[in-house]
Amino acid sequence: MSFRPLPLMSVLTIVSLAILIWLGNWQYGRYSEKLGKAPEEAAQFGPVLVDVDTANPGNAQQVYGIVDGEAVWRRYLPGRIDGQGELVLVLWDATSGTRPVPMAISDAGPVAYEANVFIREPGKQSFGGKNDPANDSWYHFDGRAMLSNLGYEMDTQPRVVEPDILTVRLAEELSRSRQTENPYATPVVRDPLPPERHFGYALTWWGLAIALIGVYAAFHHSRGRLRFKKQD
Repeated sequence: MSFRPLPLMSVLTIVSLAILIWLGNWQYGRYSEKLGKAPEEAAQFGPVLVDVDTANPGNAQQVYGIVDGEAVWRRYLPGRIDGQGELVLVLWDATSGTRPVPMAISDAGPVAYEANVFIREPGKQSFGGKNDPANDSWYHFDGRAMLSNLGYEMDTQPRVVEPDILTVRLAEELSRSRQTENPYATPVVRDPLPPERHFGYALTWWGLAIALIGVYAAFHHSRGRLRFKKQD
């Protein structure tokens, strides 16, 4: 066997191989990490009935977010679990688009969800925009301030009721909607990719690395720089 590598091509191939292998290992690491966390998340949801509180007039408090890669406004309403106890904020639905669609609290009724109930700490101010309580619009979640904007005063942060499945309505035509997994249904925002997807990505990157080796070898062989038998 004789081998006379092309210097520049060899350097570029080695660098590319290192990157592809690193990407494959990183995706496999994400696969292993998520596989261990999956059972923990499933145990947090249960049936929840919320009566929307209409004592104070006003509109839904809308929080900007991203769902399935699409910009949405999540519409939260004040309510009480089983019609009693302290106030909570319940996620009613979300509307797609860059501008919120107002919704009067008086238009809502009781809701029953398979949901997660927890305290969401106020988010940090994002670079995308500033909270605008006058227009019921929030770029970072602040449950206490949102209830205060509706005339409810609380000493602590309220609990939120986040459904496992979220209804996303088309802003231009609210009768059209779709249902999807709610990425905000846990204290730490859900990663939309399942573990198996990361394993598939890892196989893809490793496969590209193997293919690159094959292309490199085939190119050198076609140029007579890689031979497996001695020529007489």
